[in-house]
Amino acid sequence: MDADLRNTRARLTRLGIAAVLGAILTFFTMKSINSSGPAANHDPVGASMRPLLTIFIFVVTTAVAHAILSRRRR
Repeated sequence: MDADLRNTRARLTRLGIAAVLGAILTFFTMKSINSSGPAANHDPVGASMRPLLTIFIFVVTTAVAHAILSRRRR
């Protein structure tokens, strides 16, 4: 008998679902940003702007999706 007292399986499932939702939203957001704006600058700071923005959007959307899924389960 293996009891999951801390409910880690459900928490990991919610986090996985939130990560998938965050990745989907990030993909479509970055696709629309890349198609609507001018090309990135060629300097190192300008070239790193879009990858950093992608990471930021992914983290924020995953956190929001996880908060919504966690609130819905209670």
